[in-house]
Amino acid sequence: MPFKHGLILAAGGVIGTLIRGFINSLFPFQVHHFGWATFIINTLGCFLIGFLWQYMQSYEQRLFIVTGILGSFTTFSGFGMEVISYFNEKLYGPGLMYLAVSVSIGIFMVWLGQRCYSLL
Repeated sequence: MPFKHGLILAAGGVIGTLIRGFINSLFPFQVHHFGWATFIINTLGCFLIGFLWQYMQSYEQRLFIVTGILGSFTTFSGFGMEVISYFNEKLYGPGLMYLAVSVSIGIFMVWLGQRCYSLL
């Protein structure tokens, strides 16, 4: 990777991480409650990727926004940890609901982002 691309990626990563950290501080995960922070982060990230992907024309724009900002903002690993936390506490119903709702809404939000962009 060229040095310039590394800087673009790192700059985006810092921005996404700070936004994610702020949202996580507003809604800390508790195993006996719905994982709102990760859900909000991932569904918003899905919408933004669906919306912005068509707008971005250059590799550098996609590297900065999609891989940098949204890649560090969204969190599949955090989502996985939360699902397993539900299962470890034998909260199978809430865990499966969180899993199903997060994945289906995430895919819907990518689609919705694309549709919203096409209305511009």
